[in-house]
Amino acid sequence: MTKYILILALFFALIGNSSAQWTTVCGTGNGFVDNFEVFNNELYATGFFTSLCGTTNNHIVKWDGSVWQPVGTGNPNAGHQLKYLGNHLYFVGYEPTVTDSNWVYQYGGTDFFKKGEGVYLTNAVSGGSQTANLYALEEYNGNIIACGEFNRVGNKAISGIMQWNGSVWDSLGSGLSGNIAGTAPVMYPHDMCQWGTDLIVAGNFLKAGGITVNGIARWDGNQWHNLGAGFNGTVYGTCVFNGELYAGGDFTMSGSTPLKCIAKWNGSAWVDPGFRMYYNNSGYYSFVHTLKVFNSKLYISGGFDRVIEGSTVHLGQGICAFDGTTIDTLSGGTLNREIEGIALYNGEIYAGGGINNSNSYIAKYTNTASLDELEQQINWTIQPNPIETNCIISGIEKETLVSILSLEGKVCKTVQANGSEISIDLSSLEAGIYLVKIGGKQRRLVKK
Repeated sequence: MTKYILILALFFALIGNSSAQWTTVCGTGNGFVDNFEVFNNELYATGFFTSLCGTTNNHIVKWDGSVWQPVGTGNPNAGHQLKYLGNHLYFVGYEPTVTDSNWVYQYGGTDFFKKGEGVYLTNAVSGGSQTANLYALEEYNGNIIACGEFNRVGNKAISGIMQWNGSVWDSLGSGLSGNIAGTAPVMYPHDMCQWGTDLIVAGNFLKAGGITVNGIARWDGNQWHNLGAGFNGTVYGTCVFNGELYAGGDFTMSGSTPLKCIAKWNGSAWVDPGFRMYYNNSGYYSFVHTLKVFNSKLYISGGFDRVIEGSTVHLGQGICAFDGTTIDTLSGGTLNREIEGIALYNGEIYAGGGINNSNSYIAKYTNTASLDELEQQINWTIQPNPIETNCIISGIEKETLVSILSLEGKVCKTVQANGSEISIDLSSLEAGIYLVKIGGKQRRLVKK
């Protein structure tokens, strides 16, 4: 019977030059960055900020690759999404007061103007989370679709989702209603995408067209349909990748199927796509917020610092990518930052977010190598595995620091290599899973 077992966990840092890395574009600002959109060869951003990288603005800025600038007069309220649809740029955001209406805004080249009638929430509560907030825009069958927290548009009873028919906002059936059981009593559709000939709408709502859908629904142009059992929590993002429908949020179940914030539709039910996201600290709120496809990869962002892929545990915070087969942690993600905005601009991935709603963060990622290619650059090995007392690590450089860490990141032992091989005594540690850290720069990966 073994007393001390180390189940192999490789935690490596690339030593020397790496072709994949994050560069901070903006580390100063007074509000979270929610969303990006590329328009007229510039990167537009919106969120909770009124100051970003020294630029005073009203929740909307643009970046030409070197300078941030305000966009017209912006919007007096925080933004949630910018969307390029039908050769126009549109904006939707939050409405923190009860009496005012909220609008979809269209960009006219110098400033934004209201499009059609405003939306209202008759049971609004002043202060933020239950007011006439608008979350997402999508184009479907030639019409602009907008969704959010509202039950009236102008004088018409329209609930949760509306379409622009060329002159006025109109309904999609009887719309959306209710909230998922066990969640806050607030109905809010949060994201949309087109899947084949159908419109997919996701968020926190119980019903679509009067049928129970639990957070995600399909509109075929005439009526609403459910997608299996839906979820037990909010769906923040939905996206089509390689012809398949994905959903991300804070959910942990679909019917009796256990999940961790991400799911894939298999044609009849929501299933685990082979990877899951979460915070290692159970006291933190784990969620997937945004799903986007660039360069044949699915980019996933939100609040998490672990990505499980089969039996492999990756250390990756805020953002990662999936090529249909394997997860790429993108050099470990964005340390201590949560990410909601993702964009591809000038050949680089931009990520926007922050620590909380009172600070801003934008970084860009230059990636010319895949995860597998980067792993192949690592030539060291660890034997045996599992172990009882001692392990031997080979293929490292002389004077390299080798550290043994707990899964929580606590350093348990550090040894300096005298040659290309080093023996480490672990008999003083409790049985369990540990991380082996080689060096101290850039990339992190954990695998069983």
